[in-house]
Amino acid sequence: MPLELRRAFVIVALVVIAFAVVWATRFDAMPPAQFSFQNGTDPKTLDPHRATGSPESRILFGSFSGLLQMLPAGDPDPDSGLQPMSPGPAVAESYDVSDDKLTYTFHLRDDAVWSDGVPITSADFVWSWTRMLHPGTACEYNFQLFSLPHAEAFSNGVVEIGDKVEVELWDRPFPDGRREDEVGEANIQNFPRGTMLYGQLKEIRKPPEPPKTDDEDANTDAMGRWQEQWLYVVDIAAMDGEDVLWDETTETRTFCADPVSPLADGDTERIHNVLIAFDKLGAMETPDDHTLIVHLDDPLPYFPSLTAYYPLFPVPRHCIEKHGMPMWTKPANIVSNGPYLVGLRRLRDRVRLVKNPKWFDADSVAIDTIDALSTEGQNTALNMYETGQLDWITDPPTALMETLRQRDDFYSAPMLSLYFYRINTNRKPLDDPRIRRAISMAIDREQIVDQVTKAGQVPAFSLVPPGIAGYQSPPGMKPNIAEAKKLLAEAGYPGGRGIPKVTILYNTSEGHRAIAEVIQQQLQNSLNIKLELQNMEWGSFLDKTNQIDYDIARGGWIADYADPNTFLDLWVTGGPQNSTGWSNTEFDGLIRQAAAESDASTRMKMLAEAESIWIEEMPVIPLYFYVGVNMVKPRVEGFFSSPQDIHPLQLLRLKEKP
Repeated sequence: MPLELRRAFVIVALVVIAFAVVWATRFDAMPPAQFSFQNGTDPKTLDPHRATGSPESRILFGSFSGLLQMLPAGDPDPDSGLQPMSPGPAVAESYDVSDDKLTYTFHLRDDAVWSDGVPITSADFVWSWTRMLHPGTACEYNFQLFSLPHAEAFSNGVVEIGDKVEVELWDRPFPDGRREDEVGEANIQNFPRGTMLYGQLKEIRKPPEPPKTDDEDANTDAMGRWQEQWLYVVDIAAMDGEDVLWDETTETRTFCADPVSPLADGDTERIHNVLIAFDKLGAMETPDDHTLIVHLDDPLPYFPSLTAYYPLFPVPRHCIEKHGMPMWTKPANIVSNGPYLVGLRRLRDRVRLVKNPKWFDADSVAIDTIDALSTEGQNTALNMYETGQLDWITDPPTALMETLRQRDDFYSAPMLSLYFYRINTNRKPLDDPRIRRAISMAIDREQIVDQVTKAGQVPAFSLVPPGIAGYQSPPGMKPNIAEAKKLLAEAGYPGGRGIPKVTILYNTSEGHRAIAEVIQQQLQNSLNIKLELQNMEWGSFLDKTNQIDYDIARGGWIADYADPNTFLDLWVTGGPQNSTGWSNTEFDGLIRQAAAESDASTRMKMLAEAESIWIEEMPVIPLYFYVGVNMVKPRVEGFFSSPQDIHPLQLLRLKEKP
């Protein structure tokens, strides 16, 4: 290397080092938060309608509020130490429910405002729930609102001749003020929407279906393009302000999503979609700014709890329409309505929450600043806890679990939650239920909970955890190596011979890896099934799982509410949380029938029957029922163990130093 080039290289290197030092010093100079906790991996999003998983939920429960919120109810259970929780007032001060349990009337508080001072109204919930259900949002929890009239059809994009529909023209505004139809580019944001028309669907014209090939992905793409070529004929209704005059037709127009569809002509207008007119058909009513009336098709006993769960939280329409998605969630832009605001987000480091002075109960919030640290390593988290950098850790080292359990700052209690392995039922040989049952029967769960997790977890052989009043799970498939070998032979793989290698996918975590390694060894020894292990960071893992691009994938589920349905309706055909490819019409029918059943005992029997089908088909292998495992500094008050491992940040207090 020439001397001049070496000198230049040294100078550049020194500048880079100096910049790094200044940058690091700048970060270190930031004053510490009053309270810090381990949040695991980086949250994938701060959008309540796009989030999934614990790293997101801890932030969202602190920064947003729903109609109701989960609050302590009664005294802790003397045996388990669990603090019961129930939905209490939040944005809504109170609510009434009709005798048939099909109509809820929520009374919003007068002083509920967004963090920028804009009032929160009943219309915000109509807009937010419509956004949550819209197919373009791709909310993985959209099924939680499917008991509202027309919600499921709206979310799945299903329309039939004669339906009252909405038509969204291809003129969505960009955040910078431009429009799609003006610049010839598609605005992929589904909210704000383009010009909306309403009317009755008169006709659907379809070109010939594309020919099938052996490539399933190519078939899916071809069918998607084919559906975009459909031509919709709609009798457009008159409008009176925001109200649709369904019986007054003004004109008949034709629409298509694909401007070059073979069915389109000069009169065909380009659109994004034709959907059921969900928010115009009476599922929700807003007689005034502080009253929200919600109608249900089914008498859901857990509906109040759903309104306290983050997918049903309101989102700020004025902020989203100004900045677009995902830019509205940047700390400089985000507007929220919870006890805390997002003050800082630094990737692979932390999310800082600061007290929201405009929250309706701000005077009760004792901690001004909270850091949610992106700390995945168990040993790293414990070291930070012991040195005072963390006040709460959510994932203590499994290798030290037996010792840590003896400490006074260790919290452990049963949870309504399940650790499991999803199975791609579309992929051979896992498409055969006999293979799935054989794998389940060959797993020694006792070894996993005794030698790996070590925190008191309970081996799981069924789907629904114990502890839900009035419900008893059917017997599951207990370990049975002889039966497992028999099933393998019946499926054409005697002694495991000829079975292709299978991969277990898990998100980066020492605990997930240790469990996968034990199962890898067990299946090799007992069934001669060879497993490969693959880990991915959280965002990529979620993408891979949602696309059903895996063999076996780690999963976990914490109850959204204290009812067996929260575990069972995950697996209905095409459900956004299913992600296994599994489908069973009898199972789907029982879940639908149970939702409509008002007799509690009959309903529970239907759900148990559905669980029996699930166990027999085994699209998912249950491994163990979680216990809540947390370590919390003695200076923290207001922390308690709960059935859903919910720990409201606004309830925490810090003892004053002596």
